[in-house]
Amino acid sequence: MSRVRTAVVDDSGSLAAGPCDPRTRVMRSPPGERPSWELWLREPLPGLRDLIVGLWAGDADADSAHHRTVPDGELALMFNLGPPQRVIAPDGTTQVQRAAFVSGLQEQPLGFASMIRHPRVVAVRFRPRGAWAFFGGMPLDALANRVFDLDAVMGAVGGVEPFRQRLIAAVDLGAALDLLEDWVATRLLAGPRTHPTTRAAWDRLRAGAGDVRIATLARDLGVSPRYLNDLFHREVGLSAKGVARILRFEHAMGRLAAACDLEVPEVALACGYYDQAHLDRDFRDLAGLTPTEYRARVFQTPGWREIRG
Repeated sequence: MSRVRTAVVDDSGSLAAGPCDPRTRVMRSPPGERPSWELWLREPLPGLRDLIVGLWAGDADADSAHHRTVPDGELALMFNLGPPQRVIAPDGTTQVQRAAFVSGLQEQPLGFASMIRHPRVVAVRFRPRGAWAFFGGMPLDALANRVFDLDAVMGAVGGVEPFRQRLIAAVDLGAALDLLEDWVATRLLAGPRTHPTTRAAWDRLRAGAGDVRIATLARDLGVSPRYLNDLFHREVGLSAKGVARILRFEHAMGRLAAACDLEVPEVALACGYYDQAHLDRDFRDLAGLTPTEYRARVFQTPGWREIRG
């Protein structure tokens, strides 16, 4: 386990330097393997676990790299420290992200492909309430199902490009993660909190892995389904029903990858699907793969899931 310099949040909520960090795990290719690669995974600070899932950084001495992201209830913020990336939508349309970008909650798979040799990135994985704080209460439905240049979202006051240059100048990916964590934590601590009803509903949906009736949830929280959906569109990015679908799908992805002895129909029933056909439909819509194809392509380790191709 890697131990690197970082920042921690003390009891007063301010940032304080920490000498080492057992929260960071580093995986590297075996010596002599080509292309060589490294992946840094960092758990969030204790005081920020409700706001971010974690941070990560990667480097590959490869001619090309391509991976697929699928809806998982997270928003992503990524800095390119190397060459640009091409973002590929399911319909084949592409956009080029050269510096830094943010991806809102998605309801479709996205492909990311390097355009030039040696991709190198650092990123943070936001929970919706963390993105709400980081972006200062900006309505998150404006980001949903889209990928935006971060400078365009934050504007000149965000200082995105000067900060990216600091990340590029960092001595290694661990130091770059330190900088990113400090930058993100400062904004999170100063940002607004989501509405208590949004937090309570999200926590119920997450605890139930999406297998929750929205009408029942709204009634239990003392609000109408319409009011709950309005909150979710603004502070999460999608409707409560859309979020429930994604969380149930995310649960199914985890079960498929972790329990290889379970047949697909068993996973469907364990995750609240009526039958395998309904599970197949969600995988077709949300991942662009069948459950069997997903199981063959996924690499999963604690804190990380990657889909090849």
